[in-house]
Amino acid sequence: MMDLRSQLPPDAPDEAAVWWATRRQLDPERFASDSTFADWLADPANAAGWHAIDERIERIGSYASMPEIREMRRAALELARAKRRPVRQRWVLGTALAASLVGAIGGGMLLWPAPRTAISSGEQVQRYATAIGQRRDVVLGDGSKVTLNTDSLVEVRYSDDRRDVRLLQGQAMFHVAKNARRPFVVAAGNRQITALGTAFDVQVKREGQVQVLLVEGSVRVDSVRRTGLARLIPALDRTDLSPGQQLVSDGADLVDVSAADVERATAWNRGTLIFRSDSLADAIKEVNRYSAVPLVVDDPAIARLKVSGIFPAADRDDFLAALEALYPLGAQNEPGGTIRLVWRKQRANQPD
Repeated sequence: MMDLRSQLPPDAPDEAAVWWATRRQLDPERFASDSTFADWLADPANAAGWHAIDERIERIGSYASMPEIREMRRAALELARAKRRPVRQRWVLGTALAASLVGAIGGGMLLWPAPRTAISSGEQVQRYATAIGQRRDVVLGDGSKVTLNTDSLVEVRYSDDRRDVRLLQGQAMFHVAKNARRPFVVAAGNRQITALGTAFDVQVKREGQVQVLLVEGSVRVDSVRRTGLARLIPALDRTDLSPGQQLVSDGADLVDVSAADVERATAWNRGTLIFRSDSLADAIKEVNRYSAVPLVVDDPAIARLKVSGIFPAADRDDFLAALEALYPLGAQNEPGGTIRLVWRKQRANQPD
């Protein structure tokens, strides 16, 4: 491991170039006045190593001078002073940041700290949940309101400088009380949503998708686990939403932003479901979220039928009655506890 405390660079030209580049970042004034660098650079092999490193830094945006790096180092040193650690320990904290820089220059990538999503076992956590078919309003300590949809679970942890919520499953609507000094941060799947004062809806789907809908205000959506150049430049993996926009993440790195049907997407918050020429298969998938007894369709022709209308989320019988009135369908109770939709003629031929 490279020792940045040494007054002499390593022997190998490429390692020495990294050593000098790191010293330049940590103490530019001292570097500029260090005559030994010019002596070292006079060697052709060293000059070649230095130019290679310098070009790499230039090519990826000169991140060695990024304000974030200086701020990270400053914050680490202040933390060390606040805890009254010995001088050597404070130096080690600064060197840890320098080591991150060394790794960036050597490998072309900076290991940026991931957004904080984990909640340690020693912190005070409040949990709120709903059963299947239930909807629940929760008013938090700062006046923010969380409305949980069916079969949902959230964890809430507030600190002096931050309001953290984890949506572990299901769906929730957040109406956030404004407080610029305490950002409201929701972690859901592979996304992290940050708001100051706004209203937005977040859903974690069983397939791993995360859906974020902004109703009013503004939110910033970041990846929880940054990859590639986003580790160096977090803004590359960040999306700012405007009211009426919806972001869908596939559970990996793909993100799609589009205009949303806000009335329909937030209808569950009013206890209703809205379908606009949806396939029956998609409509049933949504209706099944609110009942422990699922509807089942096997016939592809039935699954392709279109459904439109507004239905009570908690009353599946209204949905079935509308289907039977619109199409020649019947609901058939199955021994396993499911309800199968079949053509009415097929149902009439079933034995009692």
